[in-house]
Amino acid sequence: MNYVQWGAAAVLGAAFVGALVVQDQPASLAATLPLPDICGDAQANHGGMSMQEHIDMMAGNADAGHAALLQTMEPMHSEMMRGMTAADFQTAFVCSMIPHHQGAVAMAQVAQQYSNDPWILMFAQEIIATQQVEIAEMQAWLARASN
Repeated sequence: MNYVQWGAAAVLGAAFVGALVVQDQPASLAATLPLPDICGDAQANHGGMSMQEHIDMMAGNADAGHAALLQTMEPMHSEMMRGMTAADFQTAFVCSMIPHHQGAVAMAQVAQQYSNDPWILMFAQEIIATQQVEIAEMQAWLARASN
């Protein structure tokens, strides 16, 4: 085994141990945790711009990877908001979650294109695989609900 293979094995082992540590955490706990400061400025605003104008401005000043990642945001957000207009709660939830998951797939595809970190590449592939299954499940639920 070379150093890259050993490094990849170590990353996978650490990810497995991390999954074991968090598996017993209630989902509600994880959902309410605030993002750490590393995630950016919590007080940032769009300065009166539309979301797409803000994304375009940010992408214009970014490297290719960041610009591609930024461009995944607006389609996801617009479609999520459209889903909220569904007549009943359950349908609104599912209709909003589908573009949310599609956005996650798009972001993971950008990560695969621009990252060289083995863990990020593995995690992006995992996101794509699991989100696509969940999108299909939600589409099937919508098909059943509309009959």
